[in-house]
Amino acid sequence: MVNPSTNRPLRPVPTGPRAARAAGLALLAAAAAWPLARAQEDRPRLRVDIEGGMAAIKIAVPPPVADRADDPNAGELVLTLRDDLEFSGVFDIVDPALYRLVPADNPTQVRHEEWLSIGADALVQMRLRTTADGRIDLEARLYDNAGGGLLFARRYGGSTDLVRRVAHTLADDLVKHYTGKSGIATTRITFVSSHGESKEIYLMDYDGRRIRRLTTSTTINITPAWSPDGNELAYVSWRGRQPAVYVISSEGKLGVLNIVGSELSSAPDWSPDGRRLVYSAEADGNTELFVLDRGANKNTRLTRHPAIDTSPAWSPNGREIAFTSDRTGQPQIYIMDAEGLNVRRVSWEGTYNDSAAWAPDGDRLAYASRIDGAFQIVVLDMTTEKATQLTEGRGHSENPRWSPDGRHIVFASNRVGGYQIYTMRGDGRDVRQLTRGRESFTPDWSH
Repeated sequence: MVNPSTNRPLRPVPTGPRAARAAGLALLAAAAAWPLARAQEDRPRLRVDIEGGMAAIKIAVPPPVADRADDPNAGELVLTLRDDLEFSGVFDIVDPALYRLVPADNPTQVRHEEWLSIGADALVQMRLRTTADGRIDLEARLYDNAGGGLLFARRYGGSTDLVRRVAHTLADDLVKHYTGKSGIATTRITFVSSHGESKEIYLMDYDGRRIRRLTTSTTINITPAWSPDGNELAYVSWRGRQPAVYVISSEGKLGVLNIVGSELSSAPDWSPDGRRLVYSAEADGNTELFVLDRGANKNTRLTRHPAIDTSPAWSPNGREIAFTSDRTGQPQIYIMDAEGLNVRRVSWEGTYNDSAAWAPDGDRLAYASRIDGAFQIVVLDMTTEKATQLTEGRGHSENPRWSPDGRHIVFASNRVGGYQIYTMRGDGRDVRQLTRGRESFTPDWSH
């Protein structure tokens, strides 16, 4: 069970917040589509494996050539693109102050040697046109300066209020070109934020921009979890007489799931195929784990133990479920088969371990571990069984969740006072604070 004030399981949950005064939910548009055309087929010249330890690609990203010198979209576009590429870990942006050393390129000649001279192995050239009816048309070209070749040329378009989305899409295309895997710039993070006595679900871009509120039920809404396709959010809400699991779709449709109802229902997580949800609920006077088959509308009990079992997390291959249990006296991380068999303990250090999350490849588990009186984020290598502490210092760091590329972790921490949402790289470097103001916690990263 989850305490909505601390977001930690295994503690009593408030049993009766006031009934919601406003029951409507509105899902704000989180993504928009626009035409995307290739000017020519991709011609990859260089591919890298960042996970294998190769150095980041040094890339130059000069401002786009705009039809209007005062076009504000040009600055927003290039700054967003540079931030996205730097955050990805795949690229190292060449210092823009050095770009003035390279004479201006023209449409028929790219000065590859001059760009190489300032350390740019790759170059992104952009041409931007903003129309009178409030739309942008962007042409982007990627060059290999060492080989002197054009790697790809693509066009992107949309309304001017989607300029950041256009930059995110281009960034993801660049990451995929070099790594073969999709980037994360167009992904989103959901989280919970306090509103007096209530808690509401929010949504933001991966970098903390464009924060928007999803629920307006003026009650307690907690533990949001993205569906595998990113089109639905499951969460627990007290908008009814007792906590229940609700699902909100990208179209704004709200539904309640037919789970085993109890005052302890909490912590839903999706199976990789999106057909089932695992969650915790009360059974025989205790907190146990259940699975709901959405197609059959059937609940199956997984655990039968006098201890408290909660915080389930489905493995990427769908064959295992990690969860928290105090069956050995203190909360620890366990893994079982998806059918509830072959239960085994995997965390052995720390006096309180909770909120496990699988890396996308299934090779690592991140979780919160109480170390020297404070919760810290720990990553367990499933092959070597080695646990590595990623965070340290004052305050607590909790509720880790992986980015879809497995290179970053989002988590909640009160290191500067109230709880806020942070991201860091999978090795603990480059910690960034995303939210400010109201306390925020229990994040989840879209796929």
